[in-house]
Amino acid sequence: MGLEGLANGFSDATAKNGVEKAKFPDLYRVKYTLKNHHNSSINSIKISPDGSKFATCSSDTTIRVYDLETGILITKLDGHTKGISDLEFSPINSNILASCSDDLTIRLWSVSKKKCVKILRKHTYHITTIKFTTKGNMLISGSADETITIWDITSGRVLRTLAAHADPVSSLCLTPDNTIIISASYDGLMRLFDLETGHCLKTLSFNSTSHGTATASTNDVLNFPISNVETSPNGKYILSSSLDGLIRLWDYMDNKVIKTYTGVDGKPISEKFNCGAHFITKTSDAMIVSGTESCGILIWDVQSKQVVFQLHQSDEPVFEVDIYNEGRLLVSCSRDGIINVLELNEKYIKQKRAIGTSREETPLTPA
Repeated sequence: MGLEGLANGFSDATAKNGVEKAKFPDLYRVKYTLKNHHNSSINSIKISPDGSKFATCSSDTTIRVYDLETGILITKLDGHTKGISDLEFSPINSNILASCSDDLTIRLWSVSKKKCVKILRKHTYHITTIKFTTKGNMLISGSADETITIWDITSGRVLRTLAAHADPVSSLCLTPDNTIIISASYDGLMRLFDLETGHCLKTLSFNSTSHGTATASTNDVLNFPISNVETSPNGKYILSSSLDGLIRLWDYMDNKVIKTYTGVDGKPISEKFNCGAHFITKTSDAMIVSGTESCGILIWDVQSKQVVFQLHQSDEPVFEVDIYNEGRLLVSCSRDGIINVLELNEKYIKQKRAIGTSREETPLTPA
């Protein structure tokens, strides 16, 4: 699984400082759009592991679950008393959904029964992010109370609480082997914790320059808030989004920023909101996708830093993008309550140009 990108396979054009116009405007097409389903901003959207449905959560305190193929509403879930920040399907059961809220609770839902089956309480301030472990037996939550809590899902018991950061925890992810928790915070730091012991293994931070480059450090320095973090499919890299408007790719074992990504024409990706970046497939590091503050959805070739696709329907922030079936489907949600479901253009699949095509491992060149 190399980091050669789609652009390298289709075009001999090179990126100019990583901000060229999108090279493949027809890479995805809009399958359907949903509007006016929530009464406030949609903060997160997730596709179920079996691909049958997707769920959205909103500041209007509700969760809505839709049929992925048709966009028909399956159910509405009520119970939270304040805005919902994040939600996540169990990786082993597409009928189980977890959500976290400003009401200081995490709720576990049965989609088929249309009801809350368990409420978890521990955090003392807004809960911002949640993540299931791969086996689905544990849930990890991050909060504006600056802590990370690890939960046993079956019993609802707190297994461990980590005093993680000096500001709100904004995002969490796990390494592919599920041994390390990686957290991001508005304190500008990323921290790596051993899942089993809770020990902090490493702290990552950076000093930004006016050109968007960064030097990684293990010391606490003044940084822009980090809004989102994700590991690469091969576990070698971390992708971070920060409120200086940049996305960075880290070799976290060597404390190095390898690549820095900007928006089209050098515009900031996001300076106010969490518009998290993700790798498009689970088996290849070739491409990344992110919502943006004012430029819609962008997709980059990882190696060249070239923008290869843009969907720009409005100037409202796109808060979340989720991916299914190795990038064949994308779903997105935005502050104005719009949901988009995108599908990969069939011609790229037929021409064996589909995202995630296996390639030999190639070294990632800093740039």
